Amino acid sequence: MLVGILLLLILNIGNAKTVKSQKKSKSKSETKQKVDKKQDKANEKFLKEMEDFRMEAVIRTTKGDINVFLYPEAAPKNVANFVFLAKNGFYDGLSFSKITFPEAIVQGGDPVGDGTGGTGYLVNDEIVKWLNFNTEGMLAMANKGPNTNSSQFFFTAIPAPRFNGKYTIIGGTKTKDDLNIIKSLKIEDKIITIDIKGYKINDFLNYFSKETKEWSSFLRSYR
Repeated sequence: MLVGILLLLILNIGNAKTVKSQKKSKSKSETKQKVDKKQDKANEKFLKEMEDFRMEAVIRTTKGDINVFLYPEAAPKNVANFVFLAKNGFYDGLSFSKITFPEAIVQGGDPVGDGTGGTGYLVNDEIVKWLNFNTEGMLAMANKGPNTNSSQFFFTAIPAPRFNGKYTIIGGTKTKDDLNIIKSLKIEDKIITIDIKGYKINDFLNYFSKETKEWSSFLRSYR
């Protein structure tokens, strides 16, 4: 009789611990879901704010102007880096360092001129599935591997789906005329300057005040 009572007590204690553990696990799961949902809403709000800037760039070259849409809603930090460098005159006077056809690469933004230069700092990749190289005229950051974006960028003159998932796209050409300018570029051609257009550009960079402060220190030491 006593043994039966003890066994019953042990079973009840075990069941209580199991129920308590299940409740605790459920509570943690619900908390995580709430945090994730809150984070998703914050990210969605941030990306909507990025899209509202309606940003464009005019890359003025010795062969003519290349007009592009910029996509901060896809790659906010990389677009911010590009805009920051353009507004600080980093690209002014730089030659195109790599022209490869039919592979369709027109690359610029190298202060050294041989494809090895950069800013001294790196920006991580921002790759989204809805934006890809399946169409021509994409503007993307060049890299030496994952998360090594700096100042160099490239255009694709033809569809290049083999690049999907490997490079961060920051923009795309507006018209066929812009694409024709890209196809006409030679290594001796230069970037005269890059003008950034859009809605409250300075407000856009304020979202990245911590990063721009760090980038500025690198540029000062670089120069």
